[in-house]
Amino acid sequence: MRFARLVGYVILAISSAYFFAALARHANALPPIAWNHVTLAVVTFCMGLYLAQVSAAGLAWHYWLRAAREGSHPALAVSLFAVSQFAKYVPGGIAQHIARVALGERHGLSRTGLIFTIALEQSWALVAGVVVALTVTFFVGSIPDGISLPSPFRLAVLIALALMLPPAILWLGGRHRPSFLDRWLGAWRATHPNAGTVVVCFLLYAVGFASSGWSIDLIARYMLGANESHAVLSISVFAVAWVAGFVTLVSPAGLGVREAVLLAGLTPAYGPGIALAAAVSHRVVTCLGDGLAFLLGLLMEKRLRRTNRVKDGRSG
Repeated sequence: MRFARLVGYVILAISSAYFFAALARHANALPPIAWNHVTLAVVTFCMGLYLAQVSAAGLAWHYWLRAAREGSHPALAVSLFAVSQFAKYVPGGIAQHIARVALGERHGLSRTGLIFTIALEQSWALVAGVVVALTVTFFVGSIPDGISLPSPFRLAVLIALALMLPPAILWLGGRHRPSFLDRWLGAWRATHPNAGTVVVCFLLYAVGFASSGWSIDLIARYMLGANESHAVLSISVFAVAWVAGFVTLVSPAGLGVREAVLLAGLTPAYGPGIALAAAVSHRVVTCLGDGLAFLLGLLMEKRLRRTNRVKDGRSG
Protein backbone atom coordinates (compact mmCIF):
# COMPACT_ATOMS: atom_id res chain seq x y z
CA MET A 1 0.00 0.00 0.00
CA ARG A 2 2.82 2.42 0.88
CA PHE A 3 4.63 1.58 -2.36
CA ALA A 4 1.48 2.21 -4.40
CA ARG A 5 1.02 5.53 -2.62
CA LEU A 6 4.63 6.49 -3.33
CA VAL A 7 4.21 5.58 -7.01
CA GLY A 8 1.09 7.73 -7.07
CA TYR A 9 2.89 10.77 -5.64
CA VAL A 10 5.80 10.39 -8.09
CA ILE A 11 3.46 10.09 -11.07
CA LEU A 12 1.45 13.08 -9.83
CA ALA A 13 4.57 15.26 -9.56
CA ILE A 14 5.86 14.29 -13.02
CA SER A 15 2.39 14.61 -14.57
CA SER A 16 1.89 18.06 -13.09
CA ALA A 17 5.16 19.30 -14.56
CA TYR A 18 4.38 18.03 -18.04
CA PHE A 19 0.72 19.13 -17.83
CA PHE A 20 1.49 22.76 -16.97
CA ALA A 21 4.30 22.86 -19.55
CA ALA A 22 1.90 21.63 -22.24
CA LEU A 23 -0.84 24.01 -21.13
CA ALA A 24 1.52 27.00 -21.16
CA ARG A 25 2.95 26.06 -24.56
CA HIS A 26 -0.45 25.78 -26.21
CA ALA A 27 -1.91 28.79 -24.42
CA ASN A 28 0.96 30.94 -25.73
CA ALA A 29 0.20 29.71 -29.25
CA LEU A 30 -3.44 30.82 -29.10
CA PRO A 31 -4.42 33.50 -31.63
CA PRO A 32 -6.07 36.74 -30.49
CA ILE A 33 -9.67 35.93 -29.52
CA ALA A 34 -12.42 38.42 -28.82
CA TRP A 35 -13.67 37.19 -25.47
CA ASN A 36 -17.36 37.79 -25.00
CA HIS A 37 -20.42 35.89 -23.83
CA VAL A 38 -20.47 33.80 -27.02
CA THR A 39 -16.85 32.65 -26.84
CA LEU A 40 -17.12 31.96 -23.11
CA ALA A 41 -20.29 29.95 -23.73
CA VAL A 42 -18.52 27.91 -26.44
CA VAL A 43 -15.52 27.18 -24.20
CA THR A 44 -17.81 26.20 -21.32
CA PHE A 45 -19.93 23.98 -23.54
CA CYS A 46 -16.92 22.28 -25.15
CA MET A 47 -15.35 21.68 -21.75
CA GLY A 48 -18.63 20.18 -20.58
CA LEU A 49 -18.62 17.91 -23.63
CA TYR A 50 -15.08 16.83 -22.80
CA LEU A 51 -15.94 16.10 -19.16
CA ALA A 52 -18.90 14.03 -20.37
CA GLN A 53 -16.51 12.19 -22.69
CA VAL A 54 -14.15 11.42 -19.79
CA SER A 55 -17.10 10.20 -17.71
CA ALA A 56 -18.34 8.02 -20.58
CA ALA A 57 -14.90 6.44 -21.00
CA GLY A 58 -14.75 5.79 -17.25
CA LEU A 59 -18.20 4.22 -17.40
CA ALA A 60 -17.07 1.98 -20.26
CA TRP A 61 -14.12 0.87 -18.12
CA HIS A 62 -16.60 -0.01 -15.37
CA TYR A 63 -18.37 -2.33 -17.80
CA TRP A 64 -15.06 -3.99 -18.71
CA LEU A 65 -14.24 -4.42 -15.02
CA ARG A 66 -17.64 -5.90 -14.29
CA ALA A 67 -17.25 -8.31 -17.22
CA ALA A 68 -13.90 -9.39 -15.76
CA ARG A 69 -15.59 -10.07 -12.39
CA GLU A 70 -13.83 -7.22 -10.64
CA GLY A 71 -15.65 -5.43 -7.82
CA SER A 72 -16.37 -2.13 -9.54
CA HIS A 73 -19.15 0.43 -9.51
CA PRO A 74 -19.61 3.45 -11.82
CA ALA A 75 -18.48 6.15 -9.37
CA LEU A 76 -15.26 4.26 -8.59
CA ALA A 77 -14.37 3.58 -12.22
CA VAL A 78 -15.11 7.13 -13.37
CA SER A 79 -13.13 8.71 -10.52
CA LEU A 80 -10.08 6.48 -11.03
CA PHE A 81 -10.19 7.06 -14.78
CA ALA A 82 -10.46 10.84 -14.37
CA VAL A 83 -7.59 11.02 -11.87
CA SER A 84 -5.25 8.76 -13.83
CA GLN A 85 -5.84 10.58 -17.14
CA PHE A 86 -3.84 13.48 -15.72
CA ALA A 87 -0.71 11.35 -16.18
CA LYS A 88 -1.17 10.98 -19.94
CA TYR A 89 0.93 14.12 -20.48
CA VAL A 90 4.04 12.20 -19.43
CA PRO A 91 5.95 10.97 -22.52
CA GLY A 92 5.72 7.26 -23.17
CA GLY A 93 1.96 6.80 -23.24
CA ILE A 94 1.77 4.42 -20.26
CA ALA A 95 1.99 6.63 -17.16
CA GLN A 96 -1.78 7.04 -17.00
CA HIS A 97 -2.23 3.26 -17.08
CA ILE A 98 0.35 2.73 -14.34
CA ALA A 99 -1.43 5.34 -12.25
CA ARG A 100 -4.78 3.66 -12.78
CA VAL A 101 -3.40 0.27 -11.76
CA ALA A 102 -1.90 1.78 -8.60
CA LEU A 103 -5.17 3.54 -7.74
CA GLY A 104 -7.23 0.46 -8.50
CA GLU A 105 -5.15 -1.71 -6.20
CA ARG A 106 -5.80 0.75 -3.38
CA HIS A 107 -9.50 0.00 -3.84
CA GLY A 108 -9.12 -3.78 -3.83
CA LEU A 109 -9.04 -4.46 -7.57
CA SER A 110 -6.61 -7.11 -8.76
CA ARG A 111 -3.55 -6.03 -10.72
CA THR A 112 -4.10 -8.65 -13.42
CA GLY A 113 -7.74 -7.67 -13.81
CA LEU A 114 -6.80 -4.00 -14.05
CA ILE A 115 -4.18 -4.62 -16.73
CA PHE A 116 -6.53 -6.88 -18.68
CA THR A 117 -9.42 -4.40 -18.67
CA ILE A 118 -7.18 -1.46 -19.58
CA ALA A 119 -5.86 -3.48 -22.52
CA LEU A 120 -9.42 -4.25 -23.58
CA GLU A 121 -10.36 -0.59 -23.24
CA GLN A 122 -7.46 0.62 -25.36
CA SER A 123 -7.95 -2.00 -28.06
CA TRP A 124 -11.67 -1.30 -28.45
CA ALA A 125 -11.09 2.46 -28.37
CA LEU A 126 -8.63 1.99 -31.24
CA VAL A 127 -11.20 -0.08 -33.14
CA ALA A 128 -13.83 2.61 -32.53
CA GLY A 129 -11.46 5.30 -33.81
CA VAL A 130 -10.73 3.35 -36.98
CA VAL A 131 -14.43 2.56 -37.59
CA VAL A 132 -15.52 6.18 -37.01
CA ALA A 133 -12.80 7.49 -39.33
CA LEU A 134 -13.71 5.02 -42.10
CA THR A 135 -17.46 5.46 -41.68
CA VAL A 136 -17.45 9.25 -41.69
CA THR A 137 -14.95 9.32 -44.56
CA PHE A 138 -17.33 7.09 -46.52
CA PHE A 139 -20.20 9.51 -45.96
CA VAL A 140 -18.01 12.51 -46.74
CA GLY A 141 -17.12 10.79 -50.00
CA SER A 142 -13.34 11.16 -49.93
CA ILE A 143 -10.31 11.29 -47.69
CA PRO A 144 -9.90 14.82 -46.26
CA ASP A 145 -7.50 16.84 -48.40
CA GLY A 146 -4.09 17.35 -46.86
CA ILE A 147 -3.92 14.01 -45.01
CA SER A 148 -1.39 11.58 -46.45
CA LEU A 149 -2.39 7.99 -45.74
CA PRO A 150 -0.24 4.87 -46.15
CA SER A 151 -0.55 2.74 -49.27
CA PRO A 152 -3.77 0.69 -49.57
CA PHE A 153 -1.88 -2.48 -48.59
CA ARG A 154 -0.34 -0.93 -45.48
CA LEU A 155 -3.65 0.68 -44.56
CA ALA A 156 -5.40 -2.69 -44.86
CA VAL A 157 -2.74 -4.29 -42.65
CA LEU A 158 -3.12 -1.56 -40.01
CA ILE A 159 -6.91 -1.92 -40.00
CA ALA A 160 -6.65 -5.71 -39.77
CA LEU A 161 -4.23 -5.45 -36.84
CA ALA A 162 -6.56 -3.02 -35.05
CA LEU A 163 -9.53 -5.36 -35.51
CA MET A 164 -7.50 -8.39 -34.37
CA LEU A 165 -6.24 -6.73 -31.19
CA PRO A 166 -9.38 -7.17 -28.99
CA PRO A 167 -9.74 -10.92 -29.76
CA ALA A 168 -6.03 -11.41 -29.10
CA ILE A 169 -6.33 -9.75 -25.69
CA LEU A 170 -9.40 -11.83 -24.85
CA TRP A 171 -7.50 -14.96 -25.81
CA LEU A 172 -4.52 -14.03 -23.62
CA GLY A 173 -6.79 -13.32 -20.65
CA GLY A 174 -9.25 -16.16 -21.24
CA ARG A 175 -9.41 -19.75 -20.18
CA HIS A 176 -8.37 -21.14 -23.59
CA ARG A 177 -4.83 -19.79 -23.61
CA PRO A 178 -1.95 -22.32 -23.32
CA SER A 179 -1.01 -23.18 -19.75
CA PHE A 180 2.67 -22.33 -20.28
CA LEU A 181 1.69 -18.65 -20.48
CA ASP A 182 0.63 -18.82 -16.82
CA ARG A 183 4.30 -18.46 -15.94
CA TRP A 184 4.17 -14.85 -17.12
CA LEU A 185 0.48 -14.03 -16.88
CA GLY A 186 -0.44 -15.93 -13.72
CA ALA A 187 -3.36 -18.28 -13.19
CA TRP A 188 -5.95 -15.49 -13.42
CA ARG A 189 -8.60 -16.03 -16.09
CA ALA A 190 -11.17 -13.58 -17.37
CA THR A 191 -14.65 -14.26 -18.61
CA HIS A 192 -15.40 -13.03 -22.10
CA PRO A 193 -17.53 -9.86 -22.14
CA ASN A 194 -20.93 -10.47 -23.64
CA ALA A 195 -22.02 -8.80 -26.86
CA GLY A 196 -24.06 -6.19 -25.00
CA THR A 197 -21.02 -5.00 -23.05
CA VAL A 198 -18.91 -4.76 -26.21
CA VAL A 199 -21.59 -2.82 -28.10
CA VAL A 200 -22.20 -0.36 -25.25
CA CYS A 201 -18.49 0.33 -24.76
CA PHE A 202 -17.92 0.68 -28.50
CA LEU A 203 -20.77 3.20 -28.77
CA LEU A 204 -19.45 5.20 -25.80
CA TYR A 205 -16.06 5.48 -27.48
CA ALA A 206 -17.59 6.34 -30.86
CA VAL A 207 -19.75 9.09 -29.34
CA GLY A 208 -16.61 10.44 -27.68
CA PHE A 209 -14.90 10.81 -31.05
CA ALA A 210 -17.97 12.50 -32.49
CA SER A 211 -18.20 14.98 -29.59
CA SER A 212 -14.52 15.90 -29.95
CA GLY A 213 -14.87 16.54 -33.66
CA TRP A 214 -18.01 18.58 -33.05
CA SER A 215 -16.17 20.64 -30.43
CA ILE A 216 -13.49 21.55 -32.95
CA ASP A 217 -16.14 22.71 -35.40
CA LEU A 218 -17.90 24.78 -32.71
CA ILE A 219 -14.61 26.44 -31.82
CA ALA A 220 -13.83 27.20 -35.46
CA ARG A 221 -17.31 28.49 -36.20
CA TYR A 222 -18.20 30.54 -33.12
CA MET A 223 -14.83 31.43 -31.58
CA LEU A 224 -12.66 31.90 -34.63
CA GLY A 225 -15.20 33.17 -37.16
CA ALA A 226 -15.27 30.38 -39.75
CA ASN A 227 -17.83 31.12 -42.43
CA GLU A 228 -19.33 27.62 -42.55
CA SER A 229 -19.73 24.60 -40.34
CA HIS A 230 -17.82 21.41 -41.24
CA ALA A 231 -18.79 19.18 -38.32
CA VAL A 232 -18.78 15.88 -40.25
CA LEU A 233 -15.36 16.61 -41.71
CA SER A 234 -14.05 17.61 -38.26
CA ILE A 235 -15.24 14.31 -36.77
CA SER A 236 -13.50 12.35 -39.51
CA VAL A 237 -10.25 14.30 -39.22
CA PHE A 238 -10.23 14.07 -35.42
CA ALA A 239 -10.71 10.29 -35.51
CA VAL A 240 -7.76 9.95 -37.91
CA ALA A 241 -5.70 12.30 -35.72
CA TRP A 242 -6.54 10.35 -32.55
CA VAL A 243 -5.51 7.06 -34.10
CA ALA A 244 -2.25 8.67 -35.29
CA GLY A 245 -1.59 10.00 -31.79
CA PHE A 246 -2.48 6.65 -30.24
CA VAL A 247 0.10 4.70 -32.21
CA THR A 248 2.78 7.34 -31.48
CA LEU A 249 3.56 6.13 -27.97
CA VAL A 250 6.43 8.55 -27.33
CA SER A 251 4.15 11.54 -27.76
CA PRO A 252 2.49 12.57 -24.47
CA ALA A 253 -1.30 12.49 -24.95
CA GLY A 254 -0.66 12.62 -28.71
CA LEU A 255 0.75 16.14 -28.38
CA GLY A 256 2.07 17.44 -31.69
CA VAL A 257 1.03 14.40 -33.72
CA ARG A 258 -2.71 15.03 -33.48
CA GLU A 259 -2.30 18.75 -34.08
CA ALA A 260 -0.30 18.07 -37.25
CA VAL A 261 -2.99 15.74 -38.63
CA LEU A 262 -5.76 18.14 -37.60
CA LEU A 263 -3.98 21.02 -39.33
CA ALA A 264 -3.50 19.02 -42.52
CA GLY A 265 -7.10 17.77 -42.60
CA LEU A 266 -8.90 20.95 -41.53
CA THR A 267 -6.96 23.48 -43.62
CA PRO A 268 -8.83 22.82 -46.91
CA ALA A 269 -12.16 23.49 -45.15
CA TYR A 270 -11.36 26.32 -42.74
CA GLY A 271 -8.15 27.78 -44.12
CA PRO A 272 -4.69 27.47 -42.52
CA GLY A 273 -5.16 30.20 -39.89
CA ILE A 274 -8.45 28.97 -38.47
CA ALA A 275 -7.39 25.31 -38.77
CA LEU A 276 -4.25 25.94 -36.69
CA ALA A 277 -6.13 28.06 -34.17
CA ALA A 278 -8.92 25.48 -33.85
CA ALA A 279 -6.44 22.65 -33.24
CA VAL A 280 -4.55 24.63 -30.59
CA SER A 281 -7.73 25.96 -28.96
CA HIS A 282 -9.20 22.47 -28.76
CA ARG A 283 -6.01 21.23 -27.11
CA VAL A 284 -6.20 24.03 -24.53
CA VAL A 285 -9.84 23.18 -23.81
CA THR A 286 -9.00 19.49 -23.32
CA CYS A 287 -6.01 20.38 -21.13
CA LEU A 288 -8.27 22.49 -18.90
CA GLY A 289 -10.83 19.70 -18.97
CA ASP A 290 -8.24 17.16 -17.87
CA GLY A 291 -7.22 19.43 -14.99
CA LEU A 292 -10.83 19.87 -13.87
CA ALA A 293 -11.55 16.15 -14.31
CA PHE A 294 -8.50 15.38 -12.16
CA LEU A 295 -9.70 17.63 -9.33
CA LEU A 296 -13.27 16.32 -9.46
CA GLY A 297 -12.09 12.72 -9.71
CA LEU A 298 -9.68 13.19 -6.81
CA LEU A 299 -12.46 14.53 -4.58
CA MET A 300 -14.70 11.64 -5.55
CA GLU A 301 -11.94 9.06 -5.03
CA LYS A 302 -11.08 10.40 -1.57
CA ARG A 303 -14.75 10.37 -0.62
CA LEU A 304 -15.03 6.73 -1.73
CA ARG A 305 -11.95 5.78 0.31
CA ARG A 306 -13.34 7.55 3.36
CA THR A 307 -16.67 5.75 2.93
CA ASN A 308 -14.89 2.40 2.61
CA ARG A 309 -12.90 3.06 5.78
CA VAL A 310 -16.11 3.82 7.67
CA LYS A 311 -17.69 0.62 6.40
CA ASP A 312 -14.62 -1.41 7.35
CA GLY A 313 -14.64 0.12 10.81
CA ARG A 314 -18.27 -0.78 11.34
CA SER A 315 -17.83 -4.32 10.08
CA GLY A 316 -14.75 -4.78 12.26
